[in-house]
Amino acid sequence: MTPEPSWKIWQKISFRFFFLFLGISTFMGWNLIFFFAVAIFFKSPSFDFGKIFNFLTKPFSWLDKHIYHTGYDPKIHLGVPGDNHFGIIFYFTLLAAVIIATAVWSILDKHRPNYNKLFYWFNIYLRYVLAMIMFGYGIDKFIPIQMSYPSAVDLLTPLGEQGRFSVLWNFMGLSPGFMMFTGACEIIGSLLLFSGRTALAGSLFLLTILCNVVAFNFFYNIPVKLFSSLLLTYVLFLLAPYFYKLVQLFFYRKQVAFAETGYKFLANWKKYLLRLIMILVPFFILLFTTLGVIRRYNKNQVNARRQKIYEVVSFISKDTLPPLLTDTLRWKRFLFAYTDYAIIYNMNDKQSWYKCDADSIKKTFTLLDDADKSVKHIFHYAHPQQDQLMLTGEWKGNNVSILMKSIPIDSMPLNKEKMVLIQE
Repeated sequence: MTPEPSWKIWQKISFRFFFLFLGISTFMGWNLIFFFAVAIFFKSPSFDFGKIFNFLTKPFSWLDKHIYHTGYDPKIHLGVPGDNHFGIIFYFTLLAAVIIATAVWSILDKHRPNYNKLFYWFNIYLRYVLAMIMFGYGIDKFIPIQMSYPSAVDLLTPLGEQGRFSVLWNFMGLSPGFMMFTGACEIIGSLLLFSGRTALAGSLFLLTILCNVVAFNFFYNIPVKLFSSLLLTYVLFLLAPYFYKLVQLFFYRKQVAFAETGYKFLANWKKYLLRLIMILVPFFILLFTTLGVIRRYNKNQVNARRQKIYEVVSFISKDTLPPLLTDTLRWKRFLFAYTDYAIIYNMNDKQSWYKCDADSIKKTFTLLDDADKSVKHIFHYAHPQQDQLMLTGEWKGNNVSILMKSIPIDSMPLNKEKMVLIQE
């Protein structure tokens, strides 16, 4: 048997570093996979990533106080590695630990000629983790739920008062067809990674997708910049062995062979067990992820149908109050959000959110202020006509009677616009 060629020193050191850094970082990916496939499917809204990393809060607090100085306070800051204080400390600490571990590994294992076999199996592992993560993101778009259609609140909020996050989310959600297209691309790229024959095509496909995702996250201030960049790093690592050949193919039009040396177990039971794991684990994860997303979509559709917008027709407090912008008592509109919340818009369109408890027997709405639990407003309601709502009760120390008329959400120009091929 011809001996395998030795790697250069920089290749061995680079592999040790990325093997440790990317390998440990996949723990974050498995958390997301678990969330997609298990927590959502089995209806576990109480799933809290913070509990997983809770043991790091005290040492990270000490590290930040003496080394990083980011101002991390475990009492008020999230304990999850994201675009936050905890995330900065987490990734910098991981980077430092991996650099030290790489140096120790390089000293202890300096005579090893190469890591071909370990590189081969690690690539497969990384491909599968990336594929399951990207499938979760993809199916969340293909069944349009990740960026759901703009709510009534979003539609009534002026563009200049929205943050970049909201603008991007509404931009994507406004066109379910476009979101489904992007989701289909992510799904196709992820499925291609599961086979060694199509893994290169899948990596190249996901490279274009993730470059776009990372750009969106950075330039629209989406709080998953670090994690999306990590996923992009996974793709670049998978493509690294093919870099020279890809340059020769695309820039010099030379014939190249992308076949790589593969490794297999000699014992049949090990080969069959590995195949079984590589088929069943992704199958059930993808199945539960899909079923969980379908369940979320159906629930979201039910909640969306609960939304109602009412324009105030008359507002009576002793006398009928005219719709003056300077009036601090009168309402402009009343809205039922698609959660259990009611929103009151004053004459300057300022929103006041209240938890709304409805009693169909007593015909009352009880509005509870989340900020001040002691604040409670009880209104009796009636429907003089099918498209009208009458509220009577007390508001800011005044007895009021409010007549409102419903406005169909579909009547808004943005919702009424249809896709047409010929425009003149």
